[in-house]
Amino acid sequence: MEPIAPRAEVTVYSPLFSPFRQQLQGTAISIGRASDCTIPIKDRYLSRKHAEIIAERGAWILKDCGSANGTYLNGARMERDHPLRTGDRIRLGDTEIVFETAEHNTDRMLAVADTSPSMTISIPVNEIEQPGGKSDTGDLAKLKTLNLLARELIEDRPTEELFGFIVDRVLEHTEASRAALGLLGPDGKSFVNVEVRRQDRSDSSELRISHTVLSEVVEEKKALAFMDVSVDEKLSRAQSIIMQGIRSILCAPLMIGDAVVGVLYVDYLFTQRKISEDDVRLVAQIARFAAIKLETTRLREEAIQKRIMDEELKTASVIQRGLLPPAPAGIEGYTFSGANRPCRTVSGDYYDFVRRPDGRIYFVIADVSGKGITAGLMMAGLQASFRIFCKNDPTPAALVSQLNDALKDTLPQSKFVTLFLGRLHLATGVIEYANAGHTPPLWLRSDGVEELGETDLVLGIVTRAEFRSHSLQLAPGDSLILFTDGVTEAENEEGQDLGSLDHVRKRLAAMHGDDADALTSAIESVVFDHMGEAPLADDVTLLVVSRDREL
Repeated sequence: MEPIAPRAEVTVYSPLFSPFRQQLQGTAISIGRASDCTIPIKDRYLSRKHAEIIAERGAWILKDCGSANGTYLNGARMERDHPLRTGDRIRLGDTEIVFETAEHNTDRMLAVADTSPSMTISIPVNEIEQPGGKSDTGDLAKLKTLNLLARELIEDRPTEELFGFIVDRVLEHTEASRAALGLLGPDGKSFVNVEVRRQDRSDSSELRISHTVLSEVVEEKKALAFMDVSVDEKLSRAQSIIMQGIRSILCAPLMIGDAVVGVLYVDYLFTQRKISEDDVRLVAQIARFAAIKLETTRLREEAIQKRIMDEELKTASVIQRGLLPPAPAGIEGYTFSGANRPCRTVSGDYYDFVRRPDGRIYFVIADVSGKGITAGLMMAGLQASFRIFCKNDPTPAALVSQLNDALKDTLPQSKFVTLFLGRLHLATGVIEYANAGHTPPLWLRSDGVEELGETDLVLGIVTRAEFRSHSLQLAPGDSLILFTDGVTEAENEEGQDLGSLDHVRKRLAAMHGDDADALTSAIESVVFDHMGEAPLADDVTLLVVSRDREL
């Protein structure tokens, strides 16, 4: 028989959502952008099925599923399947996943077993919460415990401390052998955040909760007790229960409104202890206090964090808007335009113009992978490098190569930049350019619209990559129109992206000879007409170089 992989969990960190934990259940856990993945992550830099964690030969194996942007393990891009160890860090796009096994952290593991104990006491939560009703606990000692716990929970604590504090208090007040507090994942059948405490500090065994118990607590919203389960005929053959030596169990739901968001679990090992209805009500009331405190703490921390983040983002946005220059004006024979509409407060898109003393003009448009502040910081570094390297008047291909070398040294693993860079000779209308994996621009000519499809490798992946120079000549009335993939990937309310540029081409074909601002407005009109009321899913950035008609 093939050995069984150890029980394990992952903690998922992403700028797109709050961190969460997920236990690894089954033999294959898929990670990717598709909604049917075990761990779906809506990050456009992830493939639909990006990677898998597979139980194989008694271990967990990380496997890249041929993703476009790669899977990184502890900072190195994976070239083959690799076994995982506790503490390993997996990077996919902007997401980091930390792997951990139960053997190394039993205080954060609450497994779900297949055993089905026979219920002894079952009380619906709505009866327990009826004030003054028969379900109120009349035991003065237990009322004193509730009052003491309520006072202990008045003080505000950070969420990461609060979990452990609550479980410590539960263990103390119930005199249980073990206590656990677990928040449920979206499926309602597994835990994403767990704290476990034990009276015996030397005990490092795994704690398991019956699937039947969990279903009853979550779906039926009941507080349950199972007494002397060690002599239950069904459980006497359950190895997981025998190994844990459980004699009595109490379990109650954590309720926020009408929703069950987690469970409070306590058990008593080896020694018999008489469990009464008052004990069940006490645990249920403690669970209610814990749920309220956890929720108010979460809301308070989110409000504080949001206020801090909003202020930081406003400051970052003001700084970034200052980094995006106004388009050159007053240049005889030409008009220029640059526009940026971020999907968030801070953008990862970039455009720039630099005018040389000899009259030539460098222009660039770029898209930094990712969104938000991280991408914005990378964009600021790109701008600084671009302006420094322009001073030596290199060819576009040489300048792109210099930018690539600089970015390779500074970009985090799995990050990259797409970029189109050109140099305009005002006297002749000749544009020399190089394209590093960027969305092909459009060349508006008198006889139609041409897509410039030649491209090389994106920036920041390979050191000393080779880039090619190309050239075109703007005739009077011609324009070169650059944009980021936020244009082609703009989604409407049905989730359909713009995709084909046929509408854009048709609109532009009738605008030969128009100035850069008019062309920019026309493209924005096509994009936002397609989107309707849908919000921007990605930054939309445009740069236009237009040569005037001959009079």
